[in-house]
Amino acid sequence: MAELSTDPIPCMLIPLQQHYFLLPNTTIAEVIPMPRITLAEDKPSYYIGQYEWQFQQLAILDLENLIENEDSHSKEANKLCITHSINPDTKLQAYALPCHGSPQLIHINESALKLVDDNTATSAYLHCRTHIGNKIAYIPNLDELEELILQHR
Repeated sequence: MAELSTDPIPCMLIPLQQHYFLLPNTTIAEVIPMPRITLAEDKPSYYIGQYEWQFQQLAILDLENLIENEDSHSKEANKLCITHSINPDTKLQAYALPCHGSPQLIHINESALKLVDDNTATSAYLHCRTHIGNKIAYIPNLDELEELILQHR
């Protein structure tokens, strides 16, 4: 049996409307107050729009809508989480995810992750769901998410 790592990994616990998502701290470029954005037209409901950041147009995706496949209230989000792409071989450098509140820096290790054992969230964009204290957090499948963004450019 493989040993679990005890080295803590700095992560950001980011509040969505009804859930949280968990990302490694290194993927977060910055979190800003919700700026004025260009709303998307003729795009799926999870594709909110675009925001110009550091001279590039970032896609803004509603992660909760994408995973749960139902309308959320991302227009009520008060912050925008700018996220670095994890795939250096693509043209996508960053994208944005709306959030509802300030992200929290936490340090976790593998032994602290307790997976939610249910089949209710089966999305290609969701790696897994895990308990973080008394909260349930999504760990998104960033490869699939970034591929989706590239398809909508």
